[in-house]
Amino acid sequence: MPKALEDLGLSDKEARVYLASLTLGRATADQLAKQSKIVRSTTYVQLESLMKLGLVSTYEEGKKTYFAPESPELLRRLLQQQKDSLATKERDIGAILPELFRLYEGAGERPVVRFFPGKEGVAAAREEVLSTKEKNMYIVFSPEKLAKIFSQEYLDEYSERRKKLGIFSKGIYTHQEFYEHAGLDDLTERRYLSPSVLPLSIDIFIFDDKTLILSLDGAMFGMIVTSKQIAQSMRLIFNVLWERAESPNR
Repeated sequence: MPKALEDLGLSDKEARVYLASLTLGRATADQLAKQSKIVRSTTYVQLESLMKLGLVSTYEEGKKTYFAPESPELLRRLLQQQKDSLATKERDIGAILPELFRLYEGAGERPVVRFFPGKEGVAAAREEVLSTKEKNMYIVFSPEKLAKIFSQEYLDEYSERRKKLGIFSKGIYTHQEFYEHAGLDDLTERRYLSPSVLPLSIDIFIFDDKTLILSLDGAMFGMIVTSKQIAQSMRLIFNVLWERAESPNR
């Protein structure tokens, strides 16, 4: 019963005091407090609220103040008031929605950021790279970190799937040894940039309108930012680094 009254708009304590009033009929605040198991001072607050709603009335008899419940039929009026209020709000929102949409659309692109925690999250984020529609990926990474987390079999299989999907990978290594043994082909291009020049502690993948950032030290996670503006800016930065990077002598 209290929950049903709450659904009609009464608070938990208002519902308990009103039910106590219906049970006792005419009663003092002390009696209602005991019946509803609410402290006397709080009971007075709830009675004031219920009187404003028209669900309780009060009168003096001698030196005592009594409170009496009004018919539960008045709850229908309360519900109708809520319906009328909702209808008014619906009309108001309908009137201002066109202007709100104009403001929303005029604000431009809104980046979407998604987090992928842990090793499984990193793997899931890397899988999304393979869904690129443009079939191009630009990466800045230190592969020895991935090699500490994933098996060589997994890394090789990922690379083979990329090639089968026809995705071109243009990457900058920040690890000399891996760079010297990098496998190059028509879909793979690599250059080397010394960690002293680019002391990154993250890996970066740029594809379509997305930028993937991998943190592989400490709390491992992946983060994909979907934003055309950010992806374009990251490509510009990548191109500047590419021009400074060392080409393989082979």
